[in-house]
Amino acid sequence: MLNYRYIRFLLQKQQQEGLSEEETLFLEQWYQSLETMPGNLPSPEQQAALKQHSWQELSAIYEQSISVQQPAIVKRIPRWQRFVWPAAAALLLLAGLKFLFPTPAAPKNVAWVSLECPAGKRLKMVLPDSSVVWLNSGSSLQYNPDFAQQRQFNVDNGEVFFDVAKDAAHPFIVKTKSLAVKVLGTSFNVAAYSKLIQEKVTVASGNVQVLDEHQCNVTLGAGQEIVYNRSNAAFITQQVNAVHANSWRNGDIYLTNVSLEELALKLENIYGYEVVFTNNKMKQCINSLHFNDKEPVTKVLDLLKIIDKITYTIRNKKIIISGEPC
Repeated sequence: MLNYRYIRFLLQKQQQEGLSEEETLFLEQWYQSLETMPGNLPSPEQQAALKQHSWQELSAIYEQSISVQQPAIVKRIPRWQRFVWPAAAALLLLAGLKFLFPTPAAPKNVAWVSLECPAGKRLKMVLPDSSVVWLNSGSSLQYNPDFAQQRQFNVDNGEVFFDVAKDAAHPFIVKTKSLAVKVLGTSFNVAAYSKLIQEKVTVASGNVQVLDEHQCNVTLGAGQEIVYNRSNAAFITQQVNAVHANSWRNGDIYLTNVSLEELALKLENIYGYEVVFTNNKMKQCINSLHFNDKEPVTKVLDLLKIIDKITYTIRNKKIIISGEPC
């Protein structure tokens, strides 16, 4: 696209000292290119205002050029030059249109707000819409800063409980690595630890819709849970005690039919220890356990000694668990 400032320079130079053959040809070609105007112009009133502004700019240039000129012999102006000023006005009109109606900029990527709960802590957050979110120890998530318009959370890792306020105009969406949970007003628990292949959604009240990118499209009611296998997209639904599923908010930990691997992850997040198995096959041992996070970690490990006949040692914030596979 031609630079309209250069065209104005040529028009001013023509009045003051004349143009070279190349510049004259350039200006004539430019004029010939202005045979048509774009069709997507604004209203006639806006066009008139822009034309008036364009003529004012051109008149100022013309008056300035005359003031510095000496009296000159009147020459016959070529036909194409008689229309230079109207054409220049058209050029300025196009420039004004571009200024008033710029091409919409590409939407910027919004920086989501990140939130992380350290080991041994629990975090409660009340949202602008009165929804409440609890983060369990070692959990992290992200949410859109314009939460009033986009009620969405991304659970990066860990366990989060949502008590959602109803807002039919703005559905509440929670996403994990594999699942999307859509609700209007309800309460539910999401467990999606990055170190585990299973994700769980447990409904305490109301209803939620759970979807993945494959075949999962399940509606869950109060007391129902989906257990989703991230590795093969398989899932099951089951009846559970929803109160137990989210009682961690009060420090009571109920683990029902969970693997030792999941239990070890809970211990890491609650007590801040690293748990190491001397035999990885032990990780698949299934247990049910209830304890309070105020109790010392040794009490929990002593229970495992009775249930799974493990042995353990604690050294430098590391728990080493040994034993036979189940």
